[in-house]
Amino acid sequence: MEIIKIAWRNIWRNKARSLVILISVSIGMVGGIFATAAMIGMTNQRIDTAIKTEISHIQLHNPKFIDNQEQEYYLENTDELVAKISKSNSVSAVSTRLKISAMISSAETASGVIINGVVPADEMKISNLSTKIIEGEYFTENKTNDIVISQKLADKLKLGIKSKLVLTFQDADGNIVSNNYKVCGIYRTNNQMFDEMQVFVKKAPLGDICGYDENTAQEIAVLLNNNETLTETEDEIKSIVGDKILVRSWKKISPDLGMLTDMMAQYSGYILGIILMALAFGIINTMLMAILERKKELGMMMAIGMNKPKIRAMIVWETVFLTFTGTIVGMTIAQILVSYFGKVGINLAMYAEGFEAVGFEAMLYPALNTGFYIQVVVLTVFTALFSAIFPIRRAIKMNPAEVLRTE
Repeated sequence: MEIIKIAWRNIWRNKARSLVILISVSIGMVGGIFATAAMIGMTNQRIDTAIKTEISHIQLHNPKFIDNQEQEYYLENTDELVAKISKSNSVSAVSTRLKISAMISSAETASGVIINGVVPADEMKISNLSTKIIEGEYFTENKTNDIVISQKLADKLKLGIKSKLVLTFQDADGNIVSNNYKVCGIYRTNNQMFDEMQVFVKKAPLGDICGYDENTAQEIAVLLNNNETLTETEDEIKSIVGDKILVRSWKKISPDLGMLTDMMAQYSGYILGIILMALAFGIINTMLMAILERKKELGMMMAIGMNKPKIRAMIVWETVFLTFTGTIVGMTIAQILVSYFGKVGINLAMYAEGFEAVGFEAMLYPALNTGFYIQVVVLTVFTALFSAIFPIRRAIKMNPAEVLRTE
């Protein structure tokens, strides 16, 4: 205990130098933690948007549909499948969809799109697209020819609410068919690539045109209560539906998002490691200077009986105090900043067009979990121990007799 008190007093002998190191550690921690929180927050937002707007947690398809995207590769008896999947405690909602490649035409021009034939009531439980409507409404009752398109597509085709358009596609037998639709709603998400390709109509009327019954779909989308149960629920659904149906989680449907998650986890570790390594050399330099200034004092302590283990312990405690004091202050400030901006967000509206082009939101909400702070503490311990090695070696190599004779 006495060694700890001595170590604490020693670091404040040169207050200016110690404060510079503590401030450097704190600033480094704040910068590293907040930068990591910003990257993780951006990644979480992109994944959340993809799940709730674009692809859901899990999708089921006919295996051949993934390779060819042809209408003949569909799922049958979907009502039975939906009922079985819905019984899982991890499942929040299930919805069936028809997915058909088509040509959309207006009086001005035409474009290729993917028709999503949805059951509006079910789709509202699994997707937040209805909350993205910026003009009109998300389908109207008793109308079979309603269509919801994106603002980007509306601008491209020069369409507005109640505008008429034509969708041309193949039916279940491969025949080319066309049908007239009227725009009832215009939506806008943060993913321009998604907006440009996806249109939404009611499933039942579309199925009648194509020759499908109500229990047929190209896709079944599953929303979970918690993303943490993704792998377990995917395996559970596979056991329910059997080998003839392809079951994929969002990580397999969109592997770039899965890779992004792994990359962010690695980058956060790299950033923090680089910052701590740079700070370690600063602490080493400070401790070596402190030892050189206290050569006679250390020599005297050795001469009156302080052994090498106690010298080592004193230097380790001095290093730990320097490292941990700065780390705690830095982590506290970083946590306050992350909590604040995690609620109010960071507005990057000036870069909105660039972000939305690749599916990211212009409003950034930094986020960190408890595990990251634990990682910071562990890395700080290693940094402190590493920083103490060289000063300890310098101190214990001193010869008390020679040091005391030195002017």
